[in-house]
Amino acid sequence: MEPAMAETLREMIGELNEEALLLDDFFDQALIGYAERCGMLVAAYSREKCVELLVTHEEMTWEEAIEHFEYNILGSWVGEHTPVFITELTYDPGTT
Repeated sequence: MEPAMAETLREMIGELNEEALLLDDFFDQALIGYAERCGMLVAAYSREKCVELLVTHEEMTWEEAIEHFEYNILGSWVGEHTPVFITELTYDPGTT
């Protein structure tokens, strides 16, 4: 994601919910939009992209990045405005 697009998403989410928590700018490429939790808008990030960014930029193995993400990011509840993390699924109708 282009930095300008990430900044636009950050601004839009901030306008919709001033208290929405956003991850460090490092994860801007993983910001995919917002979700609703109990009628409140929160930032939504791609789980896979977050892990990929850790592998690419922090020189972690996939296993290290997954463990770091799950413990330090996914496992961090900082209140009702905490971001959500989306696991994107793909479906191939040619396989069953």
